[in-house]
Amino acid sequence: MKNDDSPAEAGGLKLGWSGFAARRHLPQGKHTWFEGTKEELLARVRFSWPKRAPGAGRENLDKVVVVPVDPSGFVSSTVQVDEKTTLHAVYDRRQDGEEGFLRVTADGAREPALCASVVMYSAATLQENGGQRSGDFDWEVVCLLAGPVPTEPMDPLTMARNMLEKTGGTYCAYTAEQFAESIWYWAARASAHIED
Repeated sequence: MKNDDSPAEAGGLKLGWSGFAARRHLPQGKHTWFEGTKEELLARVRFSWPKRAPGAGRENLDKVVVVPVDPSGFVSSTVQVDEKTTLHAVYDRRQDGEEGFLRVTADGAREPALCASVVMYSAATLQENGGQRSGDFDWEVVCLLAGPVPTEPMDPLTMARNMLEKTGGTYCAYTAEQFAESIWYWAARASAHIED
């Protein structure tokens, strides 16, 4: 897919953080985080905007995009697991109003953040399925991804939430191969365990 936007054109976009992402991607938390400021992260997104790609299961750049950014200052959320890894399981939910699910976390060192990207949703996409915008932005940060590979598959539970249009999901049809790749990748990983 050809992407003709220049960094100068991207500079005119109104970019911001969704409340959802701002609550989840906190330093020392259970999700990936960025050690710089929110403004520094948005500057990296603007700079790399011409390199954006359609989000998982998407075919164009009008709803959900993944913007690769410089990984310095990112901390990943994942631990690679094996038969010796101590695992913890709890019943959890991402936010009020959403259905709960089984969350498995792992003791151990977080994987290195060799690659990083930022998932951005357009203003219209944020309002699908009863969602809402967090400000007067053209695009909002929804998720930070960082880890050892440049194309980390979306978690299969997130894919299911989206495809089934569950509360908090944004509809997208995924292929069987995309689900299989996601399940295979995440079968060897879990979120880092954080004591609450």
